[in-house]
Amino acid sequence: MQKVLLTIKGTQTEGGADDYIEFVTEGRLYQNADGYLLEYDESELTGNHGTTTRLILEDGSVTLSRSGAIDTHMVFSQNSVYESKLSTPFGTMKMSIFAFRVESTVCEQSGSVNLEYRLNIDDSISLNKLDLSFKSMKDCIN
Repeated sequence: MQKVLLTIKGTQTEGGADDYIEFVTEGRLYQNADGYLLEYDESELTGNHGTTTRLILEDGSVTLSRSGAIDTHMVFSQNSVYESKLSTPFGTMKMSIFAFRVESTVCEQSGSVNLEYRLNIDDSISLNKLDLSFKSMKDCIN
């Protein structure tokens, strides 16, 4: 496990309106035989305080799971649909994802994940873009 500095940028377009978020946080990077696991704790800024996000980066796919205040599991594989449920304090909702761009590049010291997808939650549809980059905190000054 190594500590990494994450920069996360996300855009959600729904009904012609854009919602944009950008933040920097500390995370953890693990490597195993199948790929990499990137993990970080959500903050109040994201509206998901008390939730841990994990991204499994494998060849050709990205799996995102959240546990805590919000529980969800999403699989992003280019040109594929993934169906699941989103559990929130307000109840459980049906969710489907169609990923039309899934890219990840990872090495020991840095990497990036770029996702573009359509998200359907119940009757709501949004277009989403997630750009995440990270670098080892070994070279960062405290």
